[in-house]
Amino acid sequence: MTDTYDVFISYSRKDSEVANKIYNALSGAGINCFIDLEGISGGADFPNVLADAIMGAKVLLFVASKNSYVSEFTRKELTFAVNNKGSHFLFPLMIDDTRLPRDLEFLLSNINWRAVSPSYRIEEEMVADIKQKLADPHAGETLEQKESRSVKTMMTIVFAALGIGLAVIAGIVISQQTRQKKEARAAVLRNEKANSDSELCKNLLKESSVFVVRADSLRDISDKFTLSEELSCLRRADTLLNRIDSLKKYYRTQREYDYLFNGITTQTARQSVTGRIDSMFAVWRNTALVMYEEYKVFEDDLSRQVALNNVERALLIKPENKELLEIKNNLNR
Repeated sequence: MTDTYDVFISYSRKDSEVANKIYNALSGAGINCFIDLEGISGGADFPNVLADAIMGAKVLLFVASKNSYVSEFTRKELTFAVNNKGSHFLFPLMIDDTRLPRDLEFLLSNINWRAVSPSYRIEEEMVADIKQKLADPHAGETLEQKESRSVKTMMTIVFAALGIGLAVIAGIVISQQTRQKKEARAAVLRNEKANSDSELCKNLLKESSVFVVRADSLRDISDKFTLSEELSCLRRADTLLNRIDSLKKYYRTQREYDYLFNGITTQTARQSVTGRIDSMFAVWRNTALVMYEEYKVFEDDLSRQVALNNVERALLIKPENKELLEIKNNLNR
């Protein structure tokens, strides 16, 4: 974890006396400083320790002198600081009259400098300026720095706004494309289902006709078992025809699919099936009534059994018929 400091003091070892004075003045004012007065311990990674200390500091105080201008380490510290934290992070303090080298002049051209003098003392004016800079990182900026920061801020806002705008537009476009793809896919699925249901209806119509033909083959067989078989075939055919009509009813609300079901008609087949069931019931009901009247005349077991058999056959067809249920109860007493 990187340690944090108020001030990182960058200086040449040849200026240790002044650097130590600066350190003592700042520390005495309660300002937490990083300074390498006696060299970093041999077991430490020297460049990383300095880099971490710079990144953890709020201000870099550069002790500017003929010694620090030619120091490899102070140059690296300045370059690293400007590249990673910006020039506003620096507080240059000149301790002699040596002219700034051209390359450092270029690097630090837009920074306000302070110079130690009888009117600018380390223990008072410098400490006050450092406190002000810690309170306001942009305190003491040159006009050029302020304009540069203003432009950067404006550009950040502009680019952020553009980024948000582009993101919104991109989101709308992606949303529209996604919706269009979903709608296209849904349309394909609807078409596939409609075609599938149309084929299903055709197959159901064929299957229902098979059951009707099978019922026809049982028509002339009069025993109770074959009556049940015949009735089962007709009811199965009726169920299949109902299913076809339900599908056709659904697709009448989907006008674009009407053409798929135009040739599929069930009216004639349904009339034939329901008519056939009604006819069967009428035959067995009438027979049951005749046999019941005969039983009431003779009141013998044979007449009762014959009447009961015919009633039960009629009830196979319409099991809820109240008239026949009442007769069945009378016969079973």
